[in-house]
This record gives sequence, structure tokens and C-alpha cells, in this order.
Amino acid sequence: MIIEENILDLDIYIESSNGNFSIYKYILENNFYANNYDYVNLSFYDYNTSSMVFCINLSNGCNLKCDYCFNSNKNGKSIDLNTIKQYLDLCFNTYPNKEKYYVDLSGKGEPLLFLKTILEVKEYCETISNKINREILVSFVCNGTLLTKEVADILQKRGILFGVSLDGNELIHNKHRRTIDNKETYKDIIENVNNVPHHEYVGCATTLTKDVFSLVNSIKELSKTFNTIGYKPARNCNEAFDDNSIDLWLKEYDKLTLFLIDESIKGNHKYIKTLLNGDDYFGKFIKRIILNQRCLIRCDGGLSRLTLNDDGNIYICPSSIEYEEFKVGNLYLIDYSAQSKLFDIQMNRNYCKDCSVKYICGGECLIEKTLSKGNNKLMCKYKKHLILLAIYFVITLQNKNNFEFMKLLDFTKEVGSRSKLDKELDKFLKEHPEYNFIEGKKVFDNLNKKY
Repeated sequence: MIIEENILDLDIYIESSNGNFSIYKYILENNFYANNYDYVNLSFYDYNTSSMVFCINLSNGCNLKCDYCFNSNKNGKSIDLNTIKQYLDLCFNTYPNKEKYYVDLSGKGEPLLFLKTILEVKEYCETISNKINREILVSFVCNGTLLTKEVADILQKRGILFGVSLDGNELIHNKHRRTIDNKETYKDIIENVNNVPHHEYVGCATTLTKDVFSLVNSIKELSKTFNTIGYKPARNCNEAFDDNSIDLWLKEYDKLTLFLIDESIKGNHKYIKTLLNGDDYFGKFIKRIILNQRCLIRCDGGLSRLTLNDDGNIYICPSSIEYEEFKVGNLYLIDYSAQSKLFDIQMNRNYCKDCSVKYICGGECLIEKTLSKGNNKLMCKYKKHLILLAIYFVITLQNKNNFEFMKLLDFTKEVGSRSKLDKELDKFLKEHPEYNFIEGKKVFDNLNKKY
């Protein structure tokens, strides 16, 4: 079914059965050989990815009291190293043939309260890398208050990637993200990051609440410090988008899109790249449109992303740990039947069947769908608007400066390749069998001047 949509005064036609779009309806009408995903019915058996992400909730302890935090129990309980090793052994034995692996230590607390454990996990992952000859990237997002120059230096020398949470602008950030004794944190975090050597590798995770601010001003300010920025909405809390704030946010995204187009047409890709470089919500949709990708399921939670909680159980993501239905294993077994059930739930598109952009969106968050007993209408409105803006961005840039669009296409392909096997590194290691994986990668990175 071809559906007409309008965004920023541009009429766009979208074939709802596959997400194909055009400003000319006849092109879609005459595309007889286009895919029809409405008839596709995959099972978990068909699900395969080039990478896996193994998350670990190091602790529920934190030195901040963010008002939208999903962690309601900050008693400082942490996971001991032997339990983490048991979990990682299970994960790598269960998924032995991926091209790349990620171990994410972000979780529900503040990781830097447990720096020693972070370093021990990294050391153990290096041992595994040498056994399987595959790259394992250890990373986390912290709140930035404990990120001293000395701590950052230790992490970077060990090759551990890290980002910080920094919300919007100083006023909004200090409203929502304060210390336990109610002190402001914005300036301290910015100063800490600016003191980090190679801080161009430090990403910024920004949570959007019902307090609206200028996205254009925010990206201009944050990009002075960060090369990667990710804006994501708060979910399942009193600070999340409401009926009053949603339309204001959509207007801010309109302004951001026009700003990104103007800069990209001039050949300045600095700002759009900060969104494409990581896991930004809008950037995710722009990447899918640029690469002409379609999405049959919402997320990789519980499928190619697993999360160890401090109770020894494995869940689909850090936000799901209070819900028994999102448990997919324990320290002894990853439950295939639970994963298969979650996959089937995501494949069920009854709630989205009439949506024009369902195969660009992928559907609703499983947790949100459970709490809302269906799709969250505000989030659907938000996501659809962002997808239409992503289409508008690509169509406009192609029409006004296709040369700059092609440069952006190359960059987006490079970002996508990061989750796959590094063929140059693999070739170098095969040519130098005298090195184990970790030794060889260090030599390779030095030769290629990679941090």
C-alpha cells in the first residue's frame, strides 16, 4: 500500500510493505519487483549477526541521583570477577564464530566506582582474544564525574573505550543529573573530558526528557568536545516525553535537520558525523535511509545482546532486569526457547501493520510495549517524524549536492564496517604468526597510527 506523507512541506510517497520511498508516486507504482516484507515470516533460527554484545551490570551503586534513572535500588551491590568470568565463558562458548565482540560494562550503576574490576575484565578478554583470534572491544558509559586525567590515561593505555552521559545543555543537565549531596555536575564533567588525552574518542550520551532545549545549539556546543553524540529519549519514567513536550521536540528536530542539510551542502559534515558516528536515535534512521537498509525487528536485546545482572541471571538489556519475562538465561545456560519467543514477539507486526515506515523503524521497544500494553503512541509519533526527516535529509542533500551525499555515504559505510572483521588486521596477523592476537594488534595499530 502506497501512503502519502508530508514533512517540511515535501510530499513523500512510501510503500508500506517495504519502506521504499519517492517524491514521485508512479515510481513506486511501477516497481513490480520490489520486496514485500509483509509476507516474510522469519524464526530465531534465521537470525544471524556479525557481532555480539555481552553487557555486564558491574554494580547498582552510583554517586549521582539522576531523576529519570531506572535503577531504584542503589545499595552498591557488585558482581565479583569469578561470576563475570563464568558469564563470559558461557557467552563465548555459545557464540564462538562471530567476526567481532563487544563487552559493555555500562549497566545500571557507575562503572568507575569499580575501576579495578574493569581492568581485570579487560585482561580476561585479552586472554580470550588470544584463544579465539578475534577482537573484543571493552567499553562503558560513565557519568564523567570520576573521569580524572589519571583514570582516563589508565583506561586508554589498556585500550578500553569509554563515553560519558551529558544531557543537553548546562541548565537541563544540572536539573536532572546531580550528585547524591545535590551538587551540580556539568562543568566538572566537561572539564574532565577536555583534560582526557585523545578525548576525540570519548562519546557523549544525552538523554532527552520533557524539558525541551535547542538541539542545534546543543550539537554546536557538544561537538566542541565530542566527535560522537547520541541523543536518546528517556523511557518509562515521569521525566519522559509527554503530550506537552512532544510537539516542541519535533520542531527542534525540524530545525536540526535543516541545519544539518545546510552544513552538509557546504561540505561541512562535522555535525552530521557526530550523530552517525555512534548510536544516536535520529542518526540510526539516517544511516538506514542512506544505506537503504530495512529492519524487520526492533532491537538486538536478548538476541545478539545479552546482559548479566547481579542476581546471576541474564536479561535482554540493563533496563529489563526487573521483568521476569525478559530473562533469557543464567550463568549455566542461555535459553534458546526464551530468545526464540522474544524474536517471535518482535516479528509480530500487528501493532504496526498500518504504519508507512514500519520497516525503517522496526517496531516498539519490548519493555515499552509491555508497560504500554502495545505501542507507546508518543514514541511512535516521535520515531515516525524522525524517519520522515531522515528521508527528507537524504532526498534534499542528493538533489542539492550529490557529491557531498556520496562522501557521506562512504563515511556511513565505514561506520557500519566497524562491527565486522577488520580484514587488514586479519591479513597482518596471518602474515605474522609470531604474534598472538593482542601483541599483533598493538603492532598493527602502531604501524597504522591507530589509537
